[in-house]
Amino acid sequence: MRDLHALCTDENGNQSVPCHQSCRLSAVRPFGGNALSSPATRRTLASLLPFVLRSVVQSYQWVGFIKANRRGLRTWALRHPDSQVGLLLRIPRNLEIALRLVTLLLCAGVALGQQCPTTDATLPVNPFAYPMLSDQYAVQYKINGGSWVNGKTYISYYGKTDASPERGDAPYVRGTTSMSFVSIPARANASVQIRVTNLAEGPFQPSDHVTVRPTPKSVTVESLNDGSVQLSTSTTDKFAGDQFILMWNRGTDGGGVEGLAFFLDPPYTEPDDLHVKVVNSWMDLDGVDLSSYKTLDFESLVAQSGLPIPIKLGGDGTLAYEVPDNIVNVFLGQNTWVQGKLRFTANPAKRHIYGPGVLDGSLFNYLNRDCLRHDGTPTDDGLYSLSSIGSAGKLTNFKIDGIIISDQNHAADDAFFSSTLNNVKTLGWNSENAALRLNDSTIVSNVFIRSSDDSLMAWGSPVTVTNATIWQGYNGGVVNLGWSNNSVGNHNLIDGLWVVKTDWQMPDAQTWKALSQPGPPNPLNSQNNGVFVSLMVPSTKYGAKSQPVFRNIFVEDPPQVLFSLKIDPSVSCPKDFCSATFLRQSSSLSLKIENLYSPESIVKNSIGFEILPAGYIANATDSASYFPTDYTLKGLMHIDLANVWIKSRDGVVQAILSWPAAQLFGNVSIHGDVDMNYTQGLPPFDGLPWR
Repeated sequence: MRDLHALCTDENGNQSVPCHQSCRLSAVRPFGGNALSSPATRRTLASLLPFVLRSVVQSYQWVGFIKANRRGLRTWALRHPDSQVGLLLRIPRNLEIALRLVTLLLCAGVALGQQCPTTDATLPVNPFAYPMLSDQYAVQYKINGGSWVNGKTYISYYGKTDASPERGDAPYVRGTTSMSFVSIPARANASVQIRVTNLAEGPFQPSDHVTVRPTPKSVTVESLNDGSVQLSTSTTDKFAGDQFILMWNRGTDGGGVEGLAFFLDPPYTEPDDLHVKVVNSWMDLDGVDLSSYKTLDFESLVAQSGLPIPIKLGGDGTLAYEVPDNIVNVFLGQNTWVQGKLRFTANPAKRHIYGPGVLDGSLFNYLNRDCLRHDGTPTDDGLYSLSSIGSAGKLTNFKIDGIIISDQNHAADDAFFSSTLNNVKTLGWNSENAALRLNDSTIVSNVFIRSSDDSLMAWGSPVTVTNATIWQGYNGGVVNLGWSNNSVGNHNLIDGLWVVKTDWQMPDAQTWKALSQPGPPNPLNSQNNGVFVSLMVPSTKYGAKSQPVFRNIFVEDPPQVLFSLKIDPSVSCPKDFCSATFLRQSSSLSLKIENLYSPESIVKNSIGFEILPAGYIANATDSASYFPTDYTLKGLMHIDLANVWIKSRDGVVQAILSWPAAQLFGNVSIHGDVDMNYTQGLPPFDGLPWR
């Protein structure tokens, strides 16, 4: 391996072949890669490989013979220049060329394959097979005083599938940390009652302090004599879906370890026109002519156990199924379980994916999420649960309503453009299991996300999000403003953000100093963890034409970081992007935070511009720093805090009305040119935990 490394490096240890530098969530981030990793180059190199290997083998077979008989062969070749002997005499030169090509290909192999598979997690020896009924909770429900109905309560366990293997940096316990969820069909203007029985830990006790989150949502909790609890709520005349979770604590057990989510769904009617193809199994799709259909209706059959029989795309559930262009509707029925991914062409027709069923990615391999084919496209393991075949990776003109995206091994979706998402639920356990990528002219409502990567990636303009319930895992931002300079933010609105649980343990300290590329230590340095996060870079113009507004925000527990609003150098920066000239460009960021309640953050919050310390290395190819002294990135931030209330660690709730209050109660640190304004109104969510 040392010799191969030497072939790929120059005398100074620098890479002579510009090996590919994959970045975190490489298909999402805008950086990484070079000419060698382009699809055209990879195709060329791949096509040369068989020839090169044959040349090497054949040349070595003949080279001894040639050396022993060179004089006689040369005389013959001079008389017969077009003979095979003439070719044989050229073998030493062929061998030299072939060896150089092998060197290039081997280095390219190192470049293209160094991230595939990754080694950042441990696959389970005996992975679980979903769907699986919850062994933690049993749920019953009734609507408008009707009869009690046993809800199908499913469960997902951290670390127990190939899609969500155990990682050393996760604060979760494999096979113990779990998420149960139940879908409850409701309707507008309905009363909903739910009974929950604790199967694993015995009857609920008064000391468990059972509650429902988000706290601002009107759900009452009553303890029953048999140790179960009953929840009561009602839907409004505008009901289009809602979600909440059960929270309780008993030592090391509780709702934060054994999670339980309730998904209230509006009615979803099965399609019934003449152009519907009902799909009960892969056999209904495999090799079937679908040209006369416009709708796929996935409906799982039911096993004797009462569980749905999963519809395994590809026959084994590891296929990213390419939905034909003529299919414009995909329906996932009640208690339907589809294993696989859905992939769409760049067809601009409006498409509708809806229904309360599950799209399950648990059979894909997390370690292969960065793997590429020879043409440079992701393998099925590398694709997202909803993905685009188009080169730009856009999902345009989609209407997504009701579905559950469960146990994705990579992110939930390629970027949505000109789309609407309603009542969508996602569950991803590990970093790089990001949730919703939202771009231009996309509207999102009534969503539930449990993710250990960025949850709401509001990177377009405009993007509107209402009634979003977020359980943020050990990594990532609840709202990520951007990782590059291409997030515009104009007219963006978030209205109703409920952060019901956060599992961060990092960062453990605040810092303004950037880390050199490429590390170690990792230049990201956990700056991506927080409720509101920016990893935008110099030249960013965010909210320049219309200030984005994020309002009506409720954070249940003390977050590790509330604000990490920074302009910083990219955390994975190629030379052609992060030059010293680029890093000296000016940026602007404008944002209004309105009607926010949160406990004080554990780590100091950051609003401003990072410092490039003396000696900072801008990218992996730098041999010397262009920053001989500390350099603060340039630009202006304008941040309005309107009616922001923080609960201090001693229980005092205080409005942030001045810079001293932002420092003292808000635990805020600023750096660079930052303009902050403060206004106060009535406490948001009046009557909730203000005491």
